[in-house]
Amino acid sequence: MSRKFRFGKFGLREDPTGAHVTLDWQGRTLLGEVRSAEYNQATGYIVLTVRHFNGELWPIQPTVLAVNVLSSREEA
Repeated sequence: MSRKFRFGKFGLREDPTGAHVTLDWQGRTLLGEVRSAEYNQATGYIVLTVRHFNGELWPIQPTVLAVNVLSSREEA
C-alpha cells in the first residue's frame, strides 16, 4: 500500500531519506530509494535524489509531492 509524505504547518513532518518510493513517468513506473532531499529556492519545492535499487540515478529529480511512498525506515 502506498501513501504520500506527511506535511505539517512548517513543512515536511518526516525525513524522506531511506524511503522506498514509486513514480509513474513516461508510461512506466520508477521504483527506488530516496538518497537525499533539498529545498529548491527557485521553484519552492523539496526535490528528491532517488536511486534505483541497482545504484543508478533516476532520470529525473521528482518533488516530494509527486512520489508515492511504499515503505520507510519508520512507520508511525
